[in-house]
Amino acid sequence: MATPLLREDVRAPEAVVQALISGGVDHVFGMPGGSTVVLYDALFDHRDEIRTVLVREEARAGVMAEVYGKLTGRPGVCMGQGAFMVHASIGAIEAQLSSSPMLILADLSDNAPYTLHGPYQSGAGSYGGWDARAVFGGMCKRVFVASTPVEAVHCVQLGLKHAVTGQPGPVAVLFSGGSLRGTVGPASQPTLWATSDLLASGALPVDASALDKAAQVLTRARRPVIIAGGGVRVAGAYDDLARVARSLGAPVATTASGKGVFAETDEWALGVLGNFGTPLANAVVADADVVLAVGTKLGPTDTAQEHPALLDPARQLLVHIDVEPLNLSWSVPADVNIVGDARVALSRLSEMISGATTPQQRDERAEQLALDVDTHGRFSAPEMESDVVPLLPQRVIRALHDALGEQAIVCCDAGENRIFMTHYFQTSNAPGFVQPAGVGGMGYAMPAAFAAQIACPDKRGVAVCGDGGFAIAMNTLMTAREEGVPIVVIVLNNGKLGWVMHGQRDRQIASDLGVFDHAAMAVSMGCLGVRVEHPDELAPALAAALAADRPTVIDVMTSLDETFEKVTSPLMRQPRSR
Repeated sequence: MATPLLREDVRAPEAVVQALISGGVDHVFGMPGGSTVVLYDALFDHRDEIRTVLVREEARAGVMAEVYGKLTGRPGVCMGQGAFMVHASIGAIEAQLSSSPMLILADLSDNAPYTLHGPYQSGAGSYGGWDARAVFGGMCKRVFVASTPVEAVHCVQLGLKHAVTGQPGPVAVLFSGGSLRGTVGPASQPTLWATSDLLASGALPVDASALDKAAQVLTRARRPVIIAGGGVRVAGAYDDLARVARSLGAPVATTASGKGVFAETDEWALGVLGNFGTPLANAVVADADVVLAVGTKLGPTDTAQEHPALLDPARQLLVHIDVEPLNLSWSVPADVNIVGDARVALSRLSEMISGATTPQQRDERAEQLALDVDTHGRFSAPEMESDVVPLLPQRVIRALHDALGEQAIVCCDAGENRIFMTHYFQTSNAPGFVQPAGVGGMGYAMPAAFAAQIACPDKRGVAVCGDGGFAIAMNTLMTAREEGVPIVVIVLNNGKLGWVMHGQRDRQIASDLGVFDHAAMAVSMGCLGVRVEHPDELAPALAAALAADRPTVIDVMTSLDETFEKVTSPLMRQPRSR
């Protein structure tokens, strides 16, 4: 039986908050402003049910909401005044490209009923103003505009529904000034039902015949391999993926977006494939006769710009699983296409293939993988042991891996630092790694680490960024200190925009950041700060940061001698003939 959302008439902002609570929302990231001030006022009476996190700039709220949605499977919510919530684009575009459920709540600042008279800040799209619907529509899955109080509530409910249904993504709800004035109640039309009743429960069934065909193809394979994407994270299908891999004796490579969905300390792990993939991952995928791709669009960076030496439907059989039908056989034709949630599909598939692969076959595949590891290596490089000063990024990454174990979720930023982390860092747990693999936005790592620690309270949020990314997002430290969230921030400080500078070669311009003391900046904000200049200082600094009860910045002076070119796959320079 359906349950009414409201038992009595209440103010529209109160009804909106009740709709959020009924939909399972427990955090709102943002800044009060414009007409959303009345929504914050309603949140005051529900502080035990929804935690409001005050950021210092709306872009940080967008990232926090995106990462919260990515890790929980529930929409992360950010809220603020319309014109300034456009800053949340880094999170919204990442959510759109990486399929993270996210809800943006903003107003039109239209001073209704004077919407058509060119009011100050108006985003209603009328003459003299700007068009908020068009702007948010360019980066969101859906945009809903509320004009009346009952629409304000209903649009929020539809926003939550659309954010998680089918391929997840960001949804924006824009409130006209008039929509947050007045009351709604049991007699309002359309009838307002509990949000929980409107959200579809359970995933859609997966086509049994397609699964049966996939099971036959996989169990007949000579050298099966799995490519796991970010859809595994969205579905929470970590254990199901591991069961399929071990049942088949199939090595697992991940896309950059999928890094962290399969522990890279596992004996079957290959690391990331593609443009900046590990030699092991690219070699094993290239030699596979059957490839199971799950939760991935198989974009150009995953396939080394669709290089046939890596993935080639003319010589390999491809089984593709994705919740969005349009993603199947998008750029790489698949022999078996399976529409479905990764968790449901992998769970069913693991049951169907259980026992089909003999212990002898798994042993043979394990032996072959060991030979491949001997040839190509696995998360090892001489630079990881180097004691040169300034420190090599690889040396920092090895120390980070050794210190963290399974107790952290590592969040990366944009730039050369992220490429090094994607290639060299070995994740120890799922979902142990988050990065902006969709849009690649700078300033992502620190708010991502904050949200990761809130979403997964048994883990420590650890941000790895360059000095450029730190400069953009350092105000996250203020929020983290005030909220009592002791994130750890590792800054690879080389005084440059490394990826840009190395790409410019001898024509360097606008890539020199100068050298600043980020540890001192952290101390000035009431956080801990440690400057690391020698390799033997790394382990003590990391141990102290992980033991601290407040945010800590470890500012590591790093070398510019290492470049992204070292970790760029040779496939990017090889002829493309079959």
